[in-house]
Amino acid sequence: MRRMLRAVAVAAVVTVALVLMVQGLGAQVYFEPTEEAVAEARHGAALIAWACVLLSAAAAYACLVMERSPWLGAALMAPVVLCGGLTAVMPESLWGVLAALVAVPAAAVAGLVILLRPGR
Repeated sequence: MRRMLRAVAVAAVVTVALVLMVQGLGAQVYFEPTEEAVAEARHGAALIAWACVLLSAAAAYACLVMERSPWLGAALMAPVVLCGGLTAVMPESLWGVLAALVAVPAAAVAGLVILLRPGR
């Protein structure tokens, strides 16, 4: 029973983090650098940062406490490294948004695997 509750909790954290990541990446896209657009992009960067913190915690918990495969941890860290890293290094570019096309589904599948296969 505890394993299932842990798996549900990690899957919920992953879901919340991915929603924050997608909202933050959506706020990063603007066509004209108006004051409102830049402020929204800053808010989006904060959402991405929080999503990175949550995904890092979920990956660490899944690998260290739940003793899951390191591949699941790598899949959970993909949005952190690709989307979060590219947004932090190049905030004015859309590379972080494009990286989400690969990284977010990888983390979503990892969250589903954790949920559906609670492990040992």
